[in-house]
Amino acid sequence: MKTNESRVQQQRRMRTVVYLYVLLVLLSLFSVATYTWFSLSRTPEVSDMALHVNSPSGLELSVDPLAEEWQLQLNFSEIIGEVAPLRPITWSQKENRFYAVSYGFDGRVNEILEPLSDDRNANKDNADGYYMKGTFYARTLQKVHVSLTSAIEVAEGIQGSGTYVIGKPIWNTETISHDNGGNGAELAIRIGILVEKTDLSGQTKNDPAEFFIYEPNYDKHVDEEDGYLQTPSVDGTATLIPEESIILQSLNSWEEATPVRNGTVIHTFGEFDSEKELFKLEPDELAKISLYVWLEGQDVDCINAIGHHAELMANIQFTATTEGQSGMVPIN
Repeated sequence: MKTNESRVQQQRRMRTVVYLYVLLVLLSLFSVATYTWFSLSRTPEVSDMALHVNSPSGLELSVDPLAEEWQLQLNFSEIIGEVAPLRPITWSQKENRFYAVSYGFDGRVNEILEPLSDDRNANKDNADGYYMKGTFYARTLQKVHVSLTSAIEVAEGIQGSGTYVIGKPIWNTETISHDNGGNGAELAIRIGILVEKTDLSGQTKNDPAEFFIYEPNYDKHVDEEDGYLQTPSVDGTATLIPEESIILQSLNSWEEATPVRNGTVIHTFGEFDSEKELFKLEPDELAKISLYVWLEGQDVDCINAIGHHAELMANIQFTATTEGQSGMVPIN
């Protein structure tokens, strides 16, 4: 009897140890799955993105440096083709490239970082697709200083002018109101702006390229807390990118109109923390601009809760200010 009782007690202790082990594993999985770096099954998309330019001084855009006709507006989706999914990655300023994390068989994030490349991982609507990239050119008739334009509401509804990223208002027929299609993904998104000077044929000059990261909605977080939280890096540097190269914008939001109407919301757009010049441009040169869109996995707001098929609206608008301009608009 004593032998049987000891066996039973031993089996109970073993089961208790197994239960505790399983509990610890589940807790570790839970913590990883709910904080930072989306699971691979969640793929937000930028559903509508346009590039606009404010050009009273003659700044024009084209996807072809040798084009005869240049435009004041480009549609980002036409540059990259079909809209591709966004999966969380991070930028390394030190290595000058993007990295994604690898996942173990149990779904947890490994410490191993996978290097990414534009050829293999940009604009791919498959398992290799992680981020989006579009390239275009800007030219001018005068010496200009180019920066991003602050956003303003141009009409009652979902249209705005300037630079912003916002969750798309989605009409809900059951609640007779709009849902936030971004679902919080607009808080973790980044837009990188790589500027390279070229000659009129599109050949890159020896001038060093400038890379800026635009972080919208920096002062709002999924947990409802307010304030700026620096994004940590994975390459040993202090932050994701130096302070002089990050462009911060406060929260862009929308609210229902009164009375509530399908397709109509009222915008409140955020402010830039400071005006940062992106580049200067001479009449005899072009600016080659590569625009990157990604979800920043190191952002505190990059959690699973926001990730499933989020729909975002983004607008990038450039302002060109003539060098030494006195306030008068030049006549061309």
